[in-house]
Amino acid sequence: MAEVLVEPQFQIFTHPKTGVKVGRIYFPALFLAEFHASVTKWLQRREITFDEKDLKQYADGSFRLYFRTQSSLETEYFRLVKPLTGRKQGNFVEDFFPNQNPT
Repeated sequence: MAEVLVEPQFQIFTHPKTGVKVGRIYFPALFLAEFHASVTKWLQRREITFDEKDLKQYADGSFRLYFRTQSSLETEYFRLVKPLTGRKQGNFVEDFFPNQNPT
């Protein structure tokens, strides 16, 4: 069975010849369902640069994004994710189906 991701996955790639760094974030559909407004606001920041070819959307509603920034890639990633995932994580079933008792 495939693992269902609930938090973004982040990587940094360095071009072997130019040394230019680019960040890649995979945003899972479950994360976007809860935090779409925050992700949209983050993507609209001037510090985050990307274009259409840097974006890949998947049928389940998730997407992958390559981005660049003048500041630290890690800093920009954590600026988005830390405030959202730093809170206590709830149980998906309890949050969305509160009246269901597990058997």
